[in-house]
Amino acid sequence: MEFDQTDHIIVSLLNKLAPHIGRRGILTIFLAKLLFLVDYEHFKATGRQASDFRYVWYKHGPYPLVDFEERLQKLDGYEIVRLPMTRDVDGRPYNLFYAGTCPRFTPHLYKPLSSIVDRVTEIFKDAIWETLLQYVYSLEIVRGLESGDAIDFSRVAVKTEDEIFLEKVASAFKEELSQPLSVEHIKAVQLALSEPTNENIETAKRMLARQHAASRLS
Repeated sequence: MEFDQTDHIIVSLLNKLAPHIGRRGILTIFLAKLLFLVDYEHFKATGRQASDFRYVWYKHGPYPLVDFEERLQKLDGYEIVRLPMTRDVDGRPYNLFYAGTCPRFTPHLYKPLSSIVDRVTEIFKDAIWETLLQYVYSLEIVRGLESGDAIDFSRVAVKTEDEIFLEKVASAFKEELSQPLSVEHIKAVQLALSEPTNENIETAKRMLARQHAASRLS
């Protein structure tokens, strides 16, 4: 069986998240949005997607509706583990994903793509899925979409040197602590993805972690 770059991206994401997710696993919706962000960031950098997924606007935003299940079945039981679950909240069936224990290949990505996967997982590894959704919903590329609409990556804005980056995050964040996701949160994450310095990544992680803590307290 042959495995292409899309397979390697899925397995790489789960492998990188494995030390952080423990027994709780990764929900399908979380994995799908991470894949979308990898494609989104890769398109911004190169003008093309990293995977061959075709995303549509679905129940919770961008989702590779046609392609995803086939990929998961291909990897299930080897590179990934999929466990069914039912939430007491709504009684609906869900899947939890974990890194597989008997992989048939070791994921390998070329350096720029590997760096994007690293940034995405580093920033969102401790985030709750609602926070990840809020960030994805904030992106210009998905605004105005309705159920069933295809995601057009050509709408991705071209990065320019005149982009306004986040300043004075620490002081501004105090006023935003109790808000779901402020403009400052979103800009901090976008900056960390676009300009992945250690300082930017740590700032984004710290803001998301504190926002998570604030939501739990509220």
